Amino acid sequence: MTIYKAEKKYILDNSLFLIFPLLFTISTLLEGTMIKMNEWIGLLGFWTIGLFLILVPLRSKLEITEDYVLSYMFGFPLLRINKKDIQSIEYANLFRGGLGYGKGLNIRFLKNGKSKTTSIGEKFWGKDAIEHAKRVLENK
Repeated sequence: MTIYKAEKKYILDNSLFLIFPLLFTISTLLEGTMIKMNEWIGLLGFWTIGLFLILVPLRSKLEITEDYVLSYMFGFPLLRINKKDIQSIEYANLFRGGLGYGKGLNIRFLKNGKSKTTSIGEKFWGKDAIEHAKRVLENK
């Protein structure tokens, strides 16, 4: 069993999401007028979204064994892909138009008798994790 964590570069890129809440907070405080309750709620919402986008990669793991690939977030399992349930697997752009999501694995698999599609991104997990997952899932 191998456990991969999010790439540090991805976490640093996500820290840019705090620029907007910081700018809105500074501009609101510099106005010098009394801040209304709905403005505080808006600022709190911006900070919550920004911090969430930074903390998610820190608490995400990808577990790869010889039979399955399992992803966790905050200790809760999100997605389990068994080797025997794979219908197709392809290394390609994650978004067909290639709008900056990068490359990764597009996986079609069966879950509870229904066909599901998911992807595992190289930008988030790293090239080694993607190669390992592809090797494991392709060998039936």
